[in-house]
Amino acid sequence: MSQNDPYQYIPPAPQYQGGSDIPPQSPYHYSPAPQRRSSGGLLGWIGSAALAAWAVVKYGLIFLVKLPAGATVLSMLVSFGGYALVFGPWFAVSLVVMIFIHEMGHVLEIRRQGMHATAPIFLPFLGAAIFQRSHPTDALKQAHIGIAGPVAGTIAATAAFLLYGSTGQPVFLLAAWLGFYINLFNLIPIWQLDGAWILGPVSPWFQVVALAVIAAGALALGFFISPLLIIFALLGIPSLLARFRNAANPYYTSVPTGGRWAMGFAWIGLVLYLGIMSLQAHGMMSAIAR
Repeated sequence: MSQNDPYQYIPPAPQYQGGSDIPPQSPYHYSPAPQRRSSGGLLGWIGSAALAAWAVVKYGLIFLVKLPAGATVLSMLVSFGGYALVFGPWFAVSLVVMIFIHEMGHVLEIRRQGMHATAPIFLPFLGAAIFQRSHPTDALKQAHIGIAGPVAGTIAATAAFLLYGSTGQPVFLLAAWLGFYINLFNLIPIWQLDGAWILGPVSPWFQVVALAVIAAGALALGFFISPLLIIFALLGIPSLLARFRNAANPYYTSVPTGGRWAMGFAWIGLVLYLGIMSLQAHGMMSAIAR
């Protein structure tokens, strides 16, 4: 084979092991991979596990909140946990269920009127709230939304009371008592409580009377009046003043007389029924405790 033959055989390069005799720029230079240090391995593993756990929690919460009912489920679980730690699991279940049914009464009426409302968002030790993107055009429609919650809650509490009568299970009596009390409390006509919305088209003087009764009770009974009720009463003073200033607004004046009477009598009927049933359920619970 001649030297100029294009097909001349060229032997492969020898397989060198990396070492100091081969320059680093040589294509045959081999540098062994650095050995990983064993020190800090446990800390690194713990850090990785913590980051993984945080990612699961973070994206899990985002997923829950993005779901249509995710915020409701999450806030409900948080509220249940808080109530259960303080009052026990059966109390927590009864209270959360009764609050949920009450708030869903508002939601269903809002959606019946063609408006959008969120599912209830629970606020631990404060109850729950719903949020609207639009609002009614007159006080009567707002009163219908306001009374829908107590009506739904009263039906649920009455059903629990009847279940206790047929089964004898104390948890149903507890749920009934909580339901009667919650809905009766919400009928107080101050600030953002349902009673203020129900009686909004009737007369602002109901709120004046309510504030006067709360003030007298706070002065006479001191700590026997709920601090939360006193806070609500104070927060309701500006809205009451605004109600008097806007008395001539079509939002109120457009409500027919029949609608005013209907809301007034419905409110009185609910107050009387819930008051009587709250006392009866409380007496029965006291008898069981003895």
